[in-house]
Amino acid sequence: MKHKGYVLWRGLSPINHQPIVAILTMESANRKTGNMAQVWILAENGDPVDNVQDGGDVAICGNCPHRKNAMGVRTCYVNVGQAPLSVYRSWKRGTYPHVATVSDDTLQTKLKTRKVRWGAYGDPAVLPASLVHWINGFACGHTAYTHQWRQPWAAWGRGILMASCDSVTDHDDAKAMGWSTFTVAAVNARVTHAKQCPATVEHSTSQCITCGLCNGSRADIYVHAHGPSRKAVTYA
Repeated sequence: MKHKGYVLWRGLSPINHQPIVAILTMESANRKTGNMAQVWILAENGDPVDNVQDGGDVAICGNCPHRKNAMGVRTCYVNVGQAPLSVYRSWKRGTYPHVATVSDDTLQTKLKTRKVRWGAYGDPAVLPASLVHWINGFACGHTAYTHQWRQPWAAWGRGILMASCDSVTDHDDAKAMGWSTFTVAAVNARVTHAKQCPATVEHSTSQCITCGLCNGSRADIYVHAHGPSRKAVTYA
């Protein structure tokens, strides 16, 4: 049987020591990224929709400013009621076998011509560095972003994950710490310290799967806020 995905890892979040799970799915219809393999990082204690509402998403999102705040505003572009909820429910049904049941040769065959999107939902810095290195060793490329770049336990991500930034100060601090940056700017903000994400340039046909700039080691990138709450995003 052709499996649609695999459980990569289960363990405790370094943020609050609650159980989390990382799931690799093999196909994507995302028009911006292209058909990349995707890694979803989910809190085990409740589905993604409930966790956004009650704060349980802190286990996998940490101090990300795009989480739902005290005013009830959430500026994250990910609609957790869609793909993350579907992946969570499939996992709970036992749809995804554990990756330990698959040989390295099989993984290499599946991933050698694929790029991996770490954190289609959730922050990949909460995962073991060894897991990320292992899967990246089979793939032909990856993208990855973290808001946890100020945390000492996330330092392993330098050169692999992009430091997610929300201001010029964030960018400057991250650069001083050795990170490549990915800045989310307000809708009409002028950004001079980074290159605009090629996939968001007007009339561009670029996709993440062919671009490869967001692999943590090549460039500083920015994107204007998108999603239903994009107008609530501030930028300094």
